[in-house]
Amino acid sequence: MTPSALARICDRILETQKFRDYPGARNGLQVSHGRQVKKTGWAVDADLDSIRRAGKAKVDFLVVHHGIFWGDSALDRKIRARRMAMAKKLGVAIYSSHLPLDAHPELGNSIGLVRALGLGKGKRSPFGMAMGRAIGWKVEGGRWKRSAIVQRCRGLHKGWPWGSVATKLSEIRVISAGPKICRRIGVVTGGFGDLDQVVRAGLDTLVTGEADYPTEVKARELGINLILGGHRETEILGAMKLMENANFVIGFSRTPRRLLCG
Repeated sequence: MTPSALARICDRILETQKFRDYPGARNGLQVSHGRQVKKTGWAVDADLDSIRRAGKAKVDFLVVHHGIFWGDSALDRKIRARRMAMAKKLGVAIYSSHLPLDAHPELGNSIGLVRALGLGKGKRSPFGMAMGRAIGWKVEGGRWKRSAIVQRCRGLHKGWPWGSVATKLSEIRVISAGPKICRRIGVVTGGFGDLDQVVRAGLDTLVTGEADYPTEVKARELGINLILGGHRETEILGAMKLMENANFVIGFSRTPRRLLCG
């Protein structure tokens, strides 16, 4: 299967065409080659380190969440050219999916984090609007200890297969301004700090990757728990699950044939 054919499968799984995204996202196949795909891999970022790891592992189709087209300054263009040259030199096709990968109801980053935090049995409804689409979830109907959510966030890396390659979720930031027993929790991976949406949804807790300092200050004043697990660290699951699904669809062996990297 060629990179373009596999990219079409990923687009179909994620319903990419239904999403409006930020200009730098450029969802889809960003770097290609003319050979058949023999080994797939995933990473959060299409940075030089991930591209080099993919090349070393003989991965020829790399799925990422953050592609190579963010930013348009002279420095951004220089970095982008370096990454594209490295990918082409090593024969690594790059497929990127941003908001579609956050939002997917089964394979996405946000639903993956909901499950990993032990919130999967709660009543879910879409939450966290970005570019006209909800990319996260509001979870309610339970009584969850704030301390337990924080502990699960810190321990997400345990038992997961990327080992020392990805940054462990031990360095998180917690604004403990809300109740100790959480009843209405918002989960949006990556960077999210729209407290207007949080207040309108009636949330007492927001779990996300990162938020700016003014958001932290306002969360304290509003009495909202803010649990920040790291932008990159909260967006690991989507690319991994997409590749597992795509590998199944195209009939790859059950033997892992993906690069596990962060």
